[in-house]
Amino acid sequence: MNTIRFSFEDLCAFFSRYPSRMMVGLISTDGEAPEHVHQPHIIIKQDGVIVREYHTFAEIHGDICMEVLPEGKPLSRYTPRSLNDPRRPFSMLVDIEKDLHPREKLQVDSRLCRARLYFRNGEIYSTNQFANARFVDVKTGEKCEHAPTDMAVKVGLDVVIPEDGYAVLRFSNQTEDFIFHSGSDYEVEITNQAEAITGDHFKYFYNIVSPQPEQMWYFADGESLGLPVPGTGGQVICSIGRFDSTIWDWFTWLFESPES
Repeated sequence: MNTIRFSFEDLCAFFSRYPSRMMVGLISTDGEAPEHVHQPHIIIKQDGVIVREYHTFAEIHGDICMEVLPEGKPLSRYTPRSLNDPRRPFSMLVDIEKDLHPREKLQVDSRLCRARLYFRNGEIYSTNQFANARFVDVKTGEKCEHAPTDMAVKVGLDVVIPEDGYAVLRFSNQTEDFIFHSGSDYEVEITNQAEAITGDHFKYFYNIVSPQPEQMWYFADGESLGLPVPGTGGQVICSIGRFDSTIWDWFTWLFESPES
């Protein structure tokens, strides 16, 4: 069997309330200074060679679904086989609701994500682990004492193409679908980056929260492989965020909605 290996980074919001399905929202920052405007980019490689690219919210918007035919292995969380395994548990992603705002009930609207990618197959995990992570308030710089100190900032998803089967990345807009054929391995890089990549861009996850909480936290700094990595200067990083409590709807233009 062949594999499609997805990688996600930057301003991608993972909605993970339901164990059998996942939604990834790409957040728009229109109205910010040009260097802080995030735009999505999808690069598809077949056996190591780029065969298709999708650019900006002009192509990447609305509902997008990953369909495996015949029905593939259901979505599952990867369990690392050792401490040296670069693939870490998906739970190492910072949960904005449970980790950063445990005493508040955030009102999160996933439909405010300008593009929404839906998955119900594959094995999901986190990558790029940080230690001694520190989150601080956007306005005051006050440290978030209850934030996790060990975290991961990127996500991977491995989807198996069934023998004699195929998979399709389907777009609900006018963008052309992409078909993944059995017999080849694929890599799909999904980013939602701005020209300026800084840790305080984590604040844009609050663009889909209304009303916004009094304190909004962002990833200020941490250590990767023992090396200090500041969140707003030098080797910078914009971490992926997770919403594990938000109720969200499966789209209906292709499949019937699965049970919640």
